[in-house]
Amino acid sequence: MADRAGLGRVARRFARQLRGPEKPLTVADRLDRWARRITEFGVLDRDYLEAQTGRTFASDDEAVSFYVHNDGQRGLSLSPLVEHEWMREHQPVAAMSWYDALHQEGPELFQTGPLFDAGVYAASVPAADRPTSTLDALRHFLRDATDATALPVPPGRRGPAPTLGAARAAALASAHAFAAAQHRTRRRYRSSWDGPDTATALAAYPRGAARRDTEQPLVSVVLPVYRRGDVVGAAIDSVLAQQYANWELLVVDDGSGDDTVEVVRARARADDRIRLLERENGGAGAARNTGLAAARGTFLAFLDADNTWRPEHLTAALAALLETDGPGVHTGVRMVGANNADDATAPTETYRGEDGTHEDLLAGNFIDLNALVVRRDVADAVGPFDEDLRRWIDWEWLLRISAHAAVPAHVPVLGVDYDNVRDPRRVSSGQPSSWQEVVLARHRIDWDALAAAVPERVADRVSIVVPVFRDWTMTRRAVDTVLGAADLDGDDVEVVLVDNGSPRSVSAVLDAWFRGDPRVVLQREDRNRNFALGSDLGLARSTGATVVMLNNDTEVGPGWLRPLVAALDDPTVLGVQPLLVYPDGVVQAAGTVFGGDKVLPWHFLGDHPRYDADRAFRSPASRRTTAITAAAAAFRAADLVRWHGFDPVYANGLEDVDLCLRALAQAEPGAAFLVEPASVVVHHESRTPGRDDARIDNRRVFDERWRGRYPAPDAAERYDAAGLRYLGVDPGLPKGHAVMVRSSRPVVVRADGAATGDRRTRLRVAVKHDGSRVADVTALVTALHTAGHDVQVDMPTSWYRGSSGLDDVTVLVAGAGAAWVPQPGARNTVWLAAGQVVRDGDHAVVVPGTEDADAVVRAVTTVP
Repeated sequence: MADRAGLGRVARRFARQLRGPEKPLTVADRLDRWARRITEFGVLDRDYLEAQTGRTFASDDEAVSFYVHNDGQRGLSLSPLVEHEWMREHQPVAAMSWYDALHQEGPELFQTGPLFDAGVYAASVPAADRPTSTLDALRHFLRDATDATALPVPPGRRGPAPTLGAARAAALASAHAFAAAQHRTRRRYRSSWDGPDTATALAAYPRGAARRDTEQPLVSVVLPVYRRGDVVGAAIDSVLAQQYANWELLVVDDGSGDDTVEVVRARARADDRIRLLERENGGAGAARNTGLAAARGTFLAFLDADNTWRPEHLTAALAALLETDGPGVHTGVRMVGANNADDATAPTETYRGEDGTHEDLLAGNFIDLNALVVRRDVADAVGPFDEDLRRWIDWEWLLRISAHAAVPAHVPVLGVDYDNVRDPRRVSSGQPSSWQEVVLARHRIDWDALAAAVPERVADRVSIVVPVFRDWTMTRRAVDTVLGAADLDGDDVEVVLVDNGSPRSVSAVLDAWFRGDPRVVLQREDRNRNFALGSDLGLARSTGATVVMLNNDTEVGPGWLRPLVAALDDPTVLGVQPLLVYPDGVVQAAGTVFGGDKVLPWHFLGDHPRYDADRAFRSPASRRTTAITAAAAAFRAADLVRWHGFDPVYANGLEDVDLCLRALAQAEPGAAFLVEPASVVVHHESRTPGRDDARIDNRRVFDERWRGRYPAPDAAERYDAAGLRYLGVDPGLPKGHAVMVRSSRPVVVRADGAATGDRRTRLRVAVKHDGSRVADVTALVTALHTAGHDVQVDMPTSWYRGSSGLDDVTVLVAGAGAAWVPQPGARNTVWLAAGQVVRDGDHAVVVPGTEDADAVVRAVTTVP
């Protein structure tokens, strides 16, 4: 036997030598290996995965393989009971992948999602059959459960535990909705033209082609141009080259003032079908409207000065239109160049053109105006282009056509060559992308209908509107605290969550966690609508007479809501915010302060100790302010509807200040906003991706709108009330952009102007604390208050807060080995514990280890 075993080893070694070295595993090999293991887990719900992807899989193996190879980009889930992001916060090792955490089958029983807690389930199983790992618990539950089985939900989930059947049905519905949204928002550009050849495409419209050739309807082509003499000739030439000849070309010069007009006139002299219309500069919408007013045709077509038509465009479009008598059609577009100059991977030639529904069009424009031919009667019915819009003018017009009649049909013929190279002369290059939300708001929110329904709102109900983007952890905490406070205080609240196009998991987790509480409404948007439109959509969905806008990174406590609602009993109060503080107790916002024209407003007392706010708001009059932050703010729903909510042209910045200024412009004299210090809300640092991407655009929009009409400066009187003196703003100029708005970093000193170290009876003392010597800190703060001093306890996150330069004394009370940077100009002190050594002690007064807090107070506040 031993000899045979030895011979076997030799044979295997020889065979390995013949095969050569083993090839290293590729990424695909590793993924395939994991796919086999995950299939063996036995937790796949294939229907659920198919609902998320819009696909059908022939087997579990195929489904899991697709999941493994695509999950990184799609954020998919294999089961309503397994949410990977939730697992990451509850599994023993957060950095481990979810399948590693289950595969290792450790003894820890943890939550795999908001609907399944392995520990809760295991506790319900008789000891003899009790699962010993999370994966075993999942398998055991799925093996024995029926649709009527209640789920072992984690502690803290509100409402009764749902049954497996009910939870699965809800999850499937949400997954189908997610897949439909993914389809609507998919990228509609293709790398090659996949339509039929022109002859084949035209063969589908025999009756229309015959009518076209017999009736010869006139097509009016509107071509607006502004300072594009270098390219407008080619655009005109492409109209001259059309196979269909019965057209008129209306070239509208929008006040170019250069050689553009001469280029057009030269071609107009050679062909009387070309007419030049000249007007003062008013923008693309106004120029197109000038052309529409002069048009004589039965059909209308559009062409921009930097694009061209292919000869078949009008021929194909008219055949299709006359075949179906629809409202309009659009041909295919070849786009040349990468519009985003920063994207080196963008293809330089793409194609677009396809059919879609009104819902598809609401999700994003897929019809280029250059490719559109529309009936004149339809254009007359929907009215002219909106001249107030600065971008997405054509999309707004198309949405009106779609709502009035139908979405223009696609003709699968390449009709347009589109110059897609980024050009600063284009309207789209100089205007913020948030104009897309402005357009969408007009077609998603009926303000007149909302105003008519105001009397139907529930009088005593407060609707909390929470926009959400890419984060469920903070949102879950925020909503849980709102509901918990309402339970304690007996308030009638509803929470309207507006998921701004987050990954699938965000809505899936929030829906699963809050579905048991009827006070929570979840609305998922196809795309990110930003704070302004997201909040407006939440307002439209709400039912309460009072509406509170609340960031998803806030945390409220009992008693926070009623002071805000009570403040609105005063008809001169238009809106009210709580005192917003960071988790370490430092003030984040106590209203908004203005420093004059061309100076951006800023948060009053931001980064200041809480006692500054207590002092600033001693009198009722001092609480009245020009503007508040919408991070947490209460309004009458009727007022918000009358003001038409937040302006979506702002992308996550200054929309709240703009709302307040618009509201005051409509209000009676004496109206104001209010800061209510009796209500305190914790505001965590935001982690929302892209939160500040449009900061410069927001400043530009705000300054253009309010230039010369900024509110009167109120900073001096506001800081005076807090015992401080406002000297102005940081003199640094704006850098890196053309919005010449001065910095809004205030320069503030002590009101008495005395230098640190002078003999004061009341000192500003900052106690730097790291959480290790709680008893010492408590005793010291008590002794300092007894001695009549102002005290701020700074945790490490606020050791170097922006207002620390105002402190007279700093005292470090920390554990062994602590180090900090002493505050220049302050009396810096270290209170040592027994045997403690602290770095930087040579820059500070050192108080030896003692339990006598009063002695420490004398040491740190007595000036030699």
